[in-house]
Amino acid sequence: MKNKTGEWKMHIDGFAINADAAGLDGNLTVLREELDYYAGLGFTHVEIAPHGAGVMYHGSLHREKLAELLKLLAGYPFQYTVHGPNPMNLMNRDELAAEEGMFKASLEFTAAVGAGVMVYHAGRYRPEEKFLLPGQEIPGPEDKKEMWALEVSLLRKMGDAAARYGVTVAVENARPYLDGSPYCYGEFLDQLADMIRTVDHPYIGITLDLGHAYLAARHHNYDLLAGVEAVAPYVRHIHLHDNFGRSCASYEKKQCELAASGRGDLHLPIGWGGVPARDILARLGSYRGVITLEMRPRYRAYFGRALGNARALLNA
Repeated sequence: MKNKTGEWKMHIDGFAINADAAGLDGNLTVLREELDYYAGLGFTHVEIAPHGAGVMYHGSLHREKLAELLKLLAGYPFQYTVHGPNPMNLMNRDELAAEEGMFKASLEFTAAVGAGVMVYHAGRYRPEEKFLLPGQEIPGPEDKKEMWALEVSLLRKMGDAAARYGVTVAVENARPYLDGSPYCYGEFLDQLADMIRTVDHPYIGITLDLGHAYLAARHHNYDLLAGVEAVAPYVRHIHLHDNFGRSCASYEKKQCELAASGRGDLHLPIGWGGVPARDILARLGSYRGVITLEMRPRYRAYFGRALGNARALLNA
């Protein structure tokens, strides 16, 4: 993207497309078909997940399946980014050993596929999978302080592990829900910036998800662009997709219905919704890295057009 003097402010190392974890469901034949398709569209990178590729079980890597995956990936010219398992939560005080084990296995997977970035969803005070369970207590201020301190400590520890692999952990901002928010500090960009500033580790940064940020700013009524400026110094990865800025409940899963009403985290091709992508990208200063077009499989036929739209944004 050019500034007012026509000089380049952002250096984009390439454009990734997400190999949707649920769509793959561990089937490497499907992954091969997807990689062939992505190569024909001109993507340089692919975002892949250990759970999507079917190489993680009970928080550990399945060595035989990992070897099969690496053999497949070796046949393509792509570079990779990695998305850790969505439920991974370093604020989960009840199962800390399991969470740490899954995180370390995810880092090992990231290094194995040659990726430099691993995306981690910001820790949740109340995880989405527990919103509707009976008897769930909402954490109070003291509990949240304790969980915050735990996340700080564990992110530093995981940062040290990431450094040994040469991997950057990029903590992703969270989407809001009608029935659960605020459930995560990552819903607020200024709080996410505070977390990364407090952790203060060279291998811990931020994944700025533009779609999530737009939803959260509209839901919580805060200044989106001011929030982007707060996280800008720490952004190491970008997720680019679109929506209409209208939240939905956590149990609403039917994309055909959500899309029709323009609600929820739709992961539309950029340009289809209301995310002010150009204004956001203009505030990311000297960002250098990959931009991942993170779209749902139902828009697969439009991935190529979305890539063209993303390139146009950066050349504006």
